[in-house]
Amino acid sequence: MAYSLALASRLHFSPLSNLADACMRRSSSLRRCRGRDHIRSFRIVTCTGADVSLRKNIARFKKGAFNNFHSSLKMDTALASCQIVRRQSSYLISSSTSTLTVRELRGGEISPRNNTTSSKLTHMTEEQSWRRAYLAAGSNLGDRYQNIADALAALTSNNPSTIRVTRTSYLRITAPMYVTDQPEFLNGAVEVETTLSPLELLRSIKRIEAELGRDIGPNSTAIRFGPRPVDLDILLFDEHKTNNSITTTSRNTPEDNYSTPKSLIMQTEELEIPHPRMSEREFVLSPMADLEGANRNITHPISNKTMSGLLSSLRNRNNDNVTRSNSADLTAVRVLPMPRGRMLHFNKTIIMGILNVTPDSFSDGGKYYSDSSAEAAALHHAMQLVRDGADIIDIGGESTRPGAEEVDAQEELDRVIPIIQRIRKEEELFNIPISIDTRNAIVARAAILAGADIVNDVSGGTHDPEMFTTVASLSVPMIIMHMRGNPKTMQSMTDYSDGEDNGGVVSVVARELMRRSVAAEAAGIPRWLQILDPGIGFAKDLHGNLSLLRNVNTLRRYCDNLPILFGPSRKGFIGKITGETKPEERDYGTIAACLASIQSGDSAINGACNILRVHNVKAVKQAVSVFDAIRNAD
Repeated sequence: MAYSLALASRLHFSPLSNLADACMRRSSSLRRCRGRDHIRSFRIVTCTGADVSLRKNIARFKKGAFNNFHSSLKMDTALASCQIVRRQSSYLISSSTSTLTVRELRGGEISPRNNTTSSKLTHMTEEQSWRRAYLAAGSNLGDRYQNIADALAALTSNNPSTIRVTRTSYLRITAPMYVTDQPEFLNGAVEVETTLSPLELLRSIKRIEAELGRDIGPNSTAIRFGPRPVDLDILLFDEHKTNNSITTTSRNTPEDNYSTPKSLIMQTEELEIPHPRMSEREFVLSPMADLEGANRNITHPISNKTMSGLLSSLRNRNNDNVTRSNSADLTAVRVLPMPRGRMLHFNKTIIMGILNVTPDSFSDGGKYYSDSSAEAAALHHAMQLVRDGADIIDIGGESTRPGAEEVDAQEELDRVIPIIQRIRKEEELFNIPISIDTRNAIVARAAILAGADIVNDVSGGTHDPEMFTTVASLSVPMIIMHMRGNPKTMQSMTDYSDGEDNGGVVSVVARELMRRSVAAEAAGIPRWLQILDPGIGFAKDLHGNLSLLRNVNTLRRYCDNLPILFGPSRKGFIGKITGETKPEERDYGTIAACLASIQSGDSAINGACNILRVHNVKAVKQAVSVFDAIRNAD
């Protein structure tokens, strides 16, 4: 069946409203088309007004900055929305459909609500009286991540001029407290800025919880601390001059509160700040410690302890009260949410298997490319990767080896979409997470709609200015890699001695990665959907690669402990060390590099979140399984 991929007319698309309810109309067409028809060829065309009706959603994005970074960011990008049109048929995936399929991709019903966490950043001004607040967010019923995302989207869309989400923690699966006979919770924390008073913010939160199905109110029959689809709690709220209905006291002088904002202390019948039970809850303190970052503290106004300090004290008390064998029950496990309600759990090292459908990749180019037999071989290889222990399959249609030529987006689509669809038709592979290795936003969008779950961009969003807004509109995780230049020029850009702090490759790579992370969050990709990749072998010489692998803990610290993907598999620097000229003969060296990259003083549960991208899954999986077992042993 012949198909065409239409590039729709360009829209100014706000990352805060990228799933508008105008996109609802085509969802039934998407359900008929996606996953059932085999796309064999594509044609990029120009879409006119007669081809599809587009509702323009024009929104501009104000300048903003994070406290942890020196420069403010400004983004004003146009999102290229794609269509997949079945020729001589009524089946149509319109630009609006492709931006409002997040609910469907996650396995739930389509909802008219914005499905991404708002990350619009603006400077606080005294005229607006913006104050920072911290909220705990949790869910243990239904699609837990989608419930949290819907609640935060509603919080900002219901109060567009008075509330904005500025930063997110990472997400964790936690055992229930108090009432233990219930499902595990998904928990996180968010930093917001608001002009509302604490009680006004509380009332807005309660309305949203009720809208999303939580049983609250005077006639509620819900069990206290029992199951709930969504739970938002105000933890801390910056001190400020409030209305007369709230009684507050402050630990600081007014001058101190303006120079170093600190949470107010208040107690009413409706609300108590700081939250009275936050210091006893690891599922609250862990994400709050995430929000502190490397260069800033969040202080409890009564104990005067930082969130990290409170978390450390709580864990020490828990260790005194329970045996080592039971302590894991009290420890939150970090997760990465994906479409259809699935999650990657970082209580182990995640293995990503490589499937290149290219003629010129440095290790396996041509094996799974060009004809129907190659496509069948690619499907068989995907199955073998999973049987060997792969947790993710990474599919790429463009070689990024040093010196590689750029591939036309049309050609890239023809290579990757058919194999993604074939994988999704196989029962054995239906739930395996798929990442699409691409630098092009139009390919990323089409791949996600075809069944992929994660976008893996080796350029870190620098190649295509529409990549970040596209990924934000899809509400899927993104791997942000560090690279300088492009595949043809990158190996001439390996000098890191001229950095701002002359700190060498580790500090410079970390700084440049974190700038991309900030830009991604500003575009609407929350930190709990981000993975960083230092780009082993990309614009790095032998010394640079070895320095990154030797100093992984320093790299993690500089990168705020975001999940990190390492891709040393069969790279040229291994050949230089071992003398192996054939990439497929470098697997032993690859294992050594992989083990070096996941070294950490903490266990996988408490510490680093690792993903390894490799060719030989079986060999690396066995080595890593033994390494993790040794590291986590009593």
